[in-house]
Order: sequence, then structure tokens, then C-alpha cells
Amino acid sequence: MTPIYAWATLPTLTELHDFLVQHQHAKHIVVCLQNTHFPTFRLPENASNSQIQLLQDWQEATRCLVFDAVNYIAQWQPETDLWLLPEYAAQHLHEHFRQPENIMWQTESVPQNTTKSLKSWQRQPENTTTPQNVLIIGAGIAGAATAYELAQRGAKVSVLERAEQVAQAGSGNQQGLLYAKISAHHTEQTELLLAGYGYTRRLLQRLFPEQNVWGASGILHLNHNATETQRNEKLAQKTHYQHLYHPVSATQASQIAGIPIAQDGLFWQQGAWLNPPSIVRALLQHDNITLHTQTTVQHIWHDGENWRVQSNRGEFVGSHIIFCTGADNAQTPIIGDFPFQVIRGQTSVARATQGSLKLQTALSGASYISPAWLGEHCYGATFINNDASSEWRSADHIRNGAELAQLNPILHDELINNRQPEKGHAAVRCDSHDHLPVVGALGDVAAMRDVYAKFALDKNYRINTPCPYLPHAYTNTAHGSRGLATAPLCAAEIAAQICGTAQPLSERLRQAVNPNRLIIRQIVYGKR
Repeated sequence: MTPIYAWATLPTLTELHDFLVQHQHAKHIVVCLQNTHFPTFRLPENASNSQIQLLQDWQEATRCLVFDAVNYIAQWQPETDLWLLPEYAAQHLHEHFRQPENIMWQTESVPQNTTKSLKSWQRQPENTTTPQNVLIIGAGIAGAATAYELAQRGAKVSVLERAEQVAQAGSGNQQGLLYAKISAHHTEQTELLLAGYGYTRRLLQRLFPEQNVWGASGILHLNHNATETQRNEKLAQKTHYQHLYHPVSATQASQIAGIPIAQDGLFWQQGAWLNPPSIVRALLQHDNITLHTQTTVQHIWHDGENWRVQSNRGEFVGSHIIFCTGADNAQTPIIGDFPFQVIRGQTSVARATQGSLKLQTALSGASYISPAWLGEHCYGATFINNDASSEWRSADHIRNGAELAQLNPILHDELINNRQPEKGHAAVRCDSHDHLPVVGALGDVAAMRDVYAKFALDKNYRINTPCPYLPHAYTNTAHGSRGLATAPLCAAEIAAQICGTAQPLSERLRQAVNPNRLIIRQIVYGKR
């Protein structure tokens, strides 16, 4: 078992450096942050090169630090995963590490609060089977990230994708934005977005240090209406997050963007634009991953020992199965039994002009536009609920142009009035009723309706019968338009559950994204 070393307070740089020198085996390092003071180190006098490098590594790792969520920093140092936790989370390490009694405190130990009880449908299934070959259905950002996380943990993975190429659906936009569009309140969605934002940002840096398919130029989120202005003003009051975002005036926004900006707003200085298909392809380039494109799933069943998938390209067998099918959920066996919503979205692409090339950072409001990449800008996007069509629509292209005019008239005049050909990407996104992703082990829907039938009479009825889970079946789906920030971290959680490694999500978040909540809600409200 990988040892866990924990500090209830921040060690000095010298203490941390000496510890790493003495412990060069695989390990977790857990540091509990005190209040909301940014954890910084002072270099000792006559610091060694290795100490200077360690300080630089720490500064890079904490650029997207959050105080209200778990910061899981994989591969921070050789053989070392770093966990930076809120102070209150020091009492809940058992939520992340399966054997908290093995935690070796380097400061005074913190007693674990294990009094919280879960309903039977909320408890994770016992996973005693080592993954032999994991089948993943879908090769968008969720499927690719899940495959990558499993492969990193040593599992063999087969990814089945119905399209000719990966990232053709919701992950197929030419440019997407990575930042955390959060509430000023500590909601589950805010916690997930902040934790996931930092996780994806570090993943990008690890995969593409040269930044050829993404740009770390920041994102200006502009106050485009009264509601957004009020929300951003409340966020700006959280001054302990100045390293993530800070308020800017219209004049300051103009200086940052390189073009005139009429609104004030928030500047997310660590925000980034990225090309999702490139990220997906990079995640799938692992020796433990085998990709099968043009593979349409026809039938799925469990034979008592393994999952079997019948497709147009033959049969695939795996010990575990993970559904990352997004908007295709409704047409996919098993995951199609769960209720989801669909949202149609269309982005547009325009050739850059001499004037538009002055844009230095992404702009976001009611719509967005990215700086030029490969001589083009991506802008949009439309959001149409309950529309399952992915066909290109000229009307939506015109609508994107109108939204761009509201976002920035100068860029609209540069890009739209040049009679450019219609170009872009249309796709359907998958969402849930509460706009949180659906991540975790899958219950057997028919059996759950029987076991929990009395919830229809009283949602608080005590039922202690173990949840009837499907054997080794999981999902990572329903990320809506937030998948760049949430899917990779949720992928790490799925891989941890399957492989028995440390889990990055808090129990609060695990229950917020629990797939079984969808079926329980249906039972309680009498829906099918």
C-alpha cells in the first residue's frame, strides 16, 4: 500500500525538501492548509539548487490552488502525489484514503470524524476485482480522460468509439475555454468546478508544456447583465482568491485584451483556451490504451464474470465497463435506462484579420471568443435545450454573430462583416436535472425500483438493503458545457474507485454526482 504522510500545518521548505530526500519511494504527501492564507515558502540562506527547484515546483503546483476544495496534484514530484486540503478536511482523510489508520502524521495527529452515515444507495460497492481489461464506451474528453487515468494506474483499457475519429461530438469544438464559472456560495458545483479547474490546468501543462494546442493567456469574464455583475462583485469580495481571479475595470480589461472593452468584469489570469480534440488524442496516446473507432455498440451484457459488448466490429470482453457516451446515452444499452437532458450547441469559426489578431485573451460573457489559433477564431455558442440535432444551422451561425456583436462590436465588425464562409461545429451535450455530472458506480435500475419503491410514499423511509449495483459498471457523463473543467478530475475519481487508489473527490462531491440519485429522484417523484 502506498504510504500517506500528513502535515496538519505547512512544513518549511527545508523540512519538505529533507523529507523528500529521505523518502524516495511512492507516497502521498498531505498538507492541511490553515484558513485562507496562501501557502508560500521562504528560501533559506545559501539555498541549494534542489531547494530552489522545489520552490519553483511548489509555486507552479499552487497557481490554481483552491481553499474550499481538495487540491489533488498528481505526480507533483517523482513517486509523489501532493494533496493540499482545506483545514476542515483534515478530519475527513478517510474519505480519500481507504485505510486512514495507516496515515503517518508528521505533526500532531488529527482525529478522524467518521460519524456521518450514508443511505444504502449512496454507499460505494465493494470492489475486490483487479481490473483486467476495462471497456470504455465513448472517446470524448470524459472517455479519453478516464482511459488515461486508468492506464496511468496500470490497467489495460479498450476504448470503443462509433465515429471515424475521436472528439467529434461535444468535445469537437475548435477552441474551448477553461475557467470556473462559479457561484459566490460554497455549493457542490462550485467546489467541483474549482477543484476540477486546477486539475485540468495542471494536466494541460503536463501534456503540452510547449502550449502548441492551448494558450495560458487568461480569460476575461465580462459583466454583460445585472445578474452577472452582481455575481462577479460577490466573487471579487473573496480576496483570498486573487491568485485565481480579480476584478478589472473596462480600461484594465482593454489593456489585458489588447482591444477596446466596454465592460468591467473578472480576469481569470490562469484561464486558458484549448483545442479539445488535441487534448483527447493526447490522453489516448498511452501504451495501455487501445482505441477502436468506427465501432458501434449493439448489445451489452454481463456473463457472470465479464462484460461483453457486441458491436459491428465484433465482440469485446472486459472485467469492467464505463459509459462515457454523453449525448448518446439514450441510444446506449444500460446507461440509457438513466434519465438525462440534452442541449444543442453550435460554435462558429472565422478567419483572423489584422485587427482581430490584436486580441490577446479570451472573452466570455453571454457568449465567448478565443484568441486566434492557426489563423482562426472560435466563437459562440448557442444553447438549445431538448434539441438532439447536431446538424449545422445557418440560423445558429447568424445568432452567434449577433451574440458576438453584444460581446465586442469591434471583433464583430472585423470577423462578421467580411462575408466569411459559414464554418464551425454543432453538437449535442448531455446534462442532468441539477446540472451536475453523473459519475460513479451504476445501480441496476430495475432492481433499484423494487428495493426503493417505498421512497415513493416517503423519501425518508429507512431502507438498509444493500444497493443492487451492476457488477463493475461505471459512468463519467453529463458534464454539459463544463466538461473541460470537470471531466478529467471525475475521471481520476472513477479510476481510483476501480483500482482501489486514493480518491480525489470529497464524500460531499461523490454524493452530488452519484448516478443513483437520478433513479431515486424518479422514484420519489413518480417519474419513469
